[in-house]
Formats: sequence, C-alpha cells, structure tokens
Amino acid sequence: MATDTSGTIFALSSGAPPCGVAVIRISGPAAGSALERLTGRLPAPRRASLRDVRDPEVGWLDQAVVLWFPGPNT
Repeated sequence: MATDTSGTIFALSSGAPPCGVAVIRISGPAAGSALERLTGRLPAPRRASLRDVRDPEVGWLDQAVVLWFPGPNT
C-alpha cells in the first residue's frame, strides 16, 4: 500500500549539533508509520517510552525517549 508522504517532515527542534541531546519532530500524514519503522512499534499516546532507534538497512543507531502525539490534538 502506498502512503502519501509529501506532507511529512522531519525537523530538528533543538540546538544545532554537536550537542548531547537532540529533539527531532516528525509530523504529517506518515509520521506514525515513520516512527514505527524507526522504533518497531508506536508507544502509547502521550506517554514517554525508551526505545531503540534502528535504520531498517543499517541496524541499531541509538536509544531515544519517544513520544507519540496522534492528531488532531498535537
């Protein structure tokens, strides 16, 4: 099934690298599927969850605190 990702963005929402911690916001119609692809599954809405972040082609990248805010009330 194809997904329209034309309105989905990834944006750095914290200070510019190099930094110890970065906040990355994913928003748009494919945000949920992008987050699932990176972390394996969506966390419960509006709850922080520690997840391994993986590139499907490369493997493990890092650990991240992940929050999922499904629309429309983000």
